[in-house]
Amino acid sequence: MAATLRDRIANGMYTPGERLPGEHALCAEFATTRNTVRRALEALQREGLIETHPGIGRFVRGTGTEDRPPARPRYKLIALDLRAQIEDGTLEPGTALPSERELCERYRCVRFTVRQALAELEAGGLVEARQGKGRFVTSRRP
Repeated sequence: MAATLRDRIANGMYTPGERLPGEHALCAEFATTRNTVRRALEALQREGLIETHPGIGRFVRGTGTEDRPPARPRYKLIALDLRAQIEDGTLEPGTALPSERELCERYRCVRFTVRQALAELEAGGLVEARQGKGRFVTSRRP
């Protein structure tokens, strides 16, 4: 598995700065256990081909010449995207947000990550949860 991932990096299938598929996806693709996936990824990290950002994922290492901003947690990026949609009017006051499942599919992440993003928007007063109904864009602006 490490050899296959190494080849994909060398052949440009995974480019510098690109996030690798998550452990769950790799387990499914290679029909193996999570422990095996982790060992393969640790080998690639020891070789300097990938780097790990806790809470975000594993990324293909660049040449070191790229000017990359510091990595943000995935939920922050999702919250920023949804905030932008609210602020530019794409999501108008009173509009229901997509379900957690739909957001998971859209952003290709797990439910916990989506819930963190939504909690941040709720804390900012942009979104409110209605029991049994979902989450909605608030009509008031903080």
